[in-house]
Amino acid sequence: MLLMGAGAAQAQALGQSLQERMFGKGQDGQTPSTHSVARFESEDGATFILDESGRQPLIRFDGETEVWSLTVTQGAKGDRIYKNDIGQPVLKSTRWGGLILFTDERPTGDPVAMTGKAEAFRHGRMSPALLWQTLAKGSKRVSQALGRLVPFDAPNVTPGADALYAQAADVTSVALVQVALQGKGKQRLGGVESVQFVEGRPPSATVTNGVLVMKLDVSRGSWGGHVSSKRIVNVIMSDYSVADRR
Repeated sequence: MLLMGAGAAQAQALGQSLQERMFGKGQDGQTPSTHSVARFESEDGATFILDESGRQPLIRFDGETEVWSLTVTQGAKGDRIYKNDIGQPVLKSTRWGGLILFTDERPTGDPVAMTGKAEAFRHGRMSPALLWQTLAKGSKRVSQALGRLVPFDAPNVTPGADALYAQAADVTSVALVQVALQGKGKQRLGGVESVQFVEGRPPSATVTNGVLVMKLDVSRGSWGGHVSSKRIVNVIMSDYSVADRR
């Protein structure tokens, strides 16, 4: 009987989500969304916050401003794989409750331990005026990196979508500066004369006639409605030949 009980308990544990294993369930049997956000640290010292309180997992590494929207797929042996928008694994939650972080420095994986709870990601105050300031700052950042003017423009912003546009502007400027700092990066960016943010599905990044067009999907929300900096870098470094889609 003891062996059967242990087997049943193990089977139940294997069916739990990562957040249930981390925080347990509330009195109503549900995992509280307010408890599905935690801070982690890898064996190599990388620290990050994983937020599973919304419809898609979000991750932000300490020292960075970009919040990455992840998708979860089922892996081998009951593992859950968290991937970024170019299909790279970022995290793996094992069926035994362990968590593995994948980085460029540790592509084979780095064990991760939870260090405490954290606050869910929230947008700061945003308005049309603040959005235009954000666009201007993004343009200034990229223009300084390239030594020439690169305007950022958002001609038709849906009311209430200011935060999405602001996030996209920040991520885009980070990506373009990253490219500019690489060998021959400025040469790669020679054909990018301006950046324009428009709405459409799915989120994408393409270069057409000298314009880097950032397509934003308002229906996916502020975090998931734009592509990541890594996807933008890939588009620029691939001679603009990739139709950048999810």
